[in-house]
Amino acid sequence: MPFALRLGLTLAAATMLLAQHGVEGLSNPYSSPEDVLAGAGTYRQRCAVCHGPEGAGGKGTDLTRGRFRHGASDSELFQTIADGLPGTEMPGVELDGRAMWRLVAYVRSLSEGMAAQQATGDPDQGEAEFFGAAGCSNCHRVGSRGSRRGPDLSTIGTARSLAQLESSILNPGDEVLPQHWSMQAVSKDGASFSGMRLNEDSQSVQVIDESGKLRSLLKSDLRRYQVVKTSGMPSYSGKLEPEVVADLVAYLARLGS
Repeated sequence: MPFALRLGLTLAAATMLLAQHGVEGLSNPYSSPEDVLAGAGTYRQRCAVCHGPEGAGGKGTDLTRGRFRHGASDSELFQTIADGLPGTEMPGVELDGRAMWRLVAYVRSLSEGMAAQQATGDPDQGEAEFFGAAGCSNCHRVGSRGSRRGPDLSTIGTARSLAQLESSILNPGDEVLPQHWSMQAVSKDGASFSGMRLNEDSQSVQVIDESGKLRSLLKSDLRRYQVVKTSGMPSYSGKLEPEVVADLVAYLARLGS
C-alpha cells in the first residue's frame, strides 16, 4: 500500500477515534507550526474571552505558565477542553479531532519561551548546581559542556514551559518527548547496544551510546531491538531542596532564550 494512502488512512482513523474522545495516553499528531496557527484562530473564537488574547488569564486561568490543574499531557488537555470543567464557567468545546488537537497545540504554545520571565530562582546558582552538586551534567549537555548520555538541553528554555521544566526534574516520567526516546538492541553475535535514539528508518537506527559515540546500526544485523519510550532519569522529588529546584529551573529556563 502506498505510504501516502497508509498515512491518510491512519489519520482518518485517528480523527474518528478522537471524535469519540478515546484519547487517553495519545500525543498530539497535529503540532506543526501550521497546526498551531490554525489552533490560534479557534482559540480567539472560543477561549480568548475568558483566558485573554495572549493566554495571560482574566476570568479564566493564566495559560502562559503551562500549569493545568486537571492534567498537562496532550490527551488530558484534549479531554479538559472537550468536556469542560463541571462546576465552573468553562463549558465543553465541540470540535472534530483535528481541530481539537490544533487547539491543544496552540494552548501549549502560549507557555513556550515564557519560563525565563516567570522563574523565581537564581539562574547563576542553578548553573553552578547543574554542573556541580546536582550532577545534571553527568547525563546532560549544555553547549560544549556535559555528557551526551541524556538529551541536550542547550535550548530547552525556548521549548518548555515553567511547569514542564519543574516536572522534568521532579517527575521526569510524566512526559517523554519522542526525540528523547532511547533504544536497546542486541546484535546477532550477542553484542548489546543502548543509547539515545537519534534517527530511525526502515533499514537502520542511529544512537548515541553512553560514551557519547555515534553509532549507526543496520536492522538486518540485529537479533532484536526496542525503542524505550520511558524516561531513564530518576525523580528528584524529595532529593533536592525546593530552593535548589527553583534555581535549576531558572537556569534551564534561561537556556536558548
